[in-house]
Amino acid sequence: MKHTALISILTTSLLAPSAFAANVDLKTANQKASYALGIDLAKSFEKQGLEVDSKALMLGLTDVMNKEKIRLTPEEMQQAVETVKQNLIKKQMEARKALGEKNAKAGQAFLEQNKNKPGVKVTKSGLQYVVLKAGKGAPPTDSDYITANYEGTDIDGKVFDSSYQRGTPIEIQMHDVIAGWGEALKMMKPGSKWKIFVPPSLGYGSKGAGKVIGPNQTLIFTIEMITYSKDKPSH
Repeated sequence: MKHTALISILTTSLLAPSAFAANVDLKTANQKASYALGIDLAKSFEKQGLEVDSKALMLGLTDVMNKEKIRLTPEEMQQAVETVKQNLIKKQMEARKALGEKNAKAGQAFLEQNKNKPGVKVTKSGLQYVVLKAGKGAPPTDSDYITANYEGTDIDGKVFDSSYQRGTPIEIQMHDVIAGWGEALKMMKPGSKWKIFVPPSLGYGSKGAGKVIGPNQTLIFTIEMITYSKDKPSH
């Protein structure tokens, strides 16, 4: 059994400092480095959300370091690890489901209020948009490559992505964007600038996207269509 695998999968808030932490010197480089390793381990536990029994953890460490007899069989250890792993996965899934329900409710309330604001238009799919600046020419089609600047925020205004901040516009084929983007872009002419309000059904849905976009999150994008072409831009 690989204990490093357990550390990477299961982790936790440690119990309050116990007696073994008393009267420990932190004078030598080795003592300080050992303490730093303990800090890193505890932070890893806390980040991943497993509740660890600090006394049992220290017992395992000292048994190995002192070459004591291991108190559990490999089978017992593996079974315990698997049980805790499954419990942690269940806990994470329940938390994500609750977050998704919360996000969906907040997003629905936001869109219901937003649709009545001046200048806001609503499509049959539920996409909402405001034309900030009109463009000229024909809009792109599904196969075109678009060049655009954009900024994405949540309904509270927190920016999660921005080509303006990076200083470089995005270049992407139309069929690679989320549904909300695709619907809006096919109405946008070069030089236009829109603000779109994307419900989760037209965005990243119940899965979200990484750590920055949660499940069932309603998103807001300001999109500035620069140009588009039939062929992939070359540099």
